[in-house]
Amino acid sequence: EDSATALGATHNRDETGEYDFPYQVFRALALAGAAAAAVTPIETIHGDFRDLEGLEKGATKARRAGFRGMLAIHPDQVPVINRAFSPSPVEIERAERIVAAFAAAPDAGTSGLDGEMLDMPHLKRARAVLAMRR
Repeated sequence: EDSATALGATHNRDETGEYDFPYQVFRALALAGAAAAAVTPIETIHGDFRDLEGLEKGATKARRAGFRGMLAIHPDQVPVINRAFSPSPVEIERAERIVAAFAAAPDAGTSGLDGEMLDMPHLKRARAVLAMRR
């Protein structure tokens, strides 16, 4: 709301609930800035604490974008957020396989898995997934 007010906007979201373009840019810049500063990017709140389905959708989208956590305004939101920001068993299994593929050829800069070429960004993401597991 602060940004919308500062810009003189009437709203910060469209009819579907998605952020309008300026606020998408602000969010992306905050995410990129956090990465550049090597700090953990945290998504902002989902204001309707009764809308757990919308929260799950938003939290999942935020994690996919690169956020590593999300603020909660109600205790009922915490389990939904924790689930969304925790890797699934499928993600963990794939990450383990990626790490193992690189470990099998430690001097190679690339590897392959299931017909997909993998390089260092894949290995870094796989390690990040494994670091997030509980």
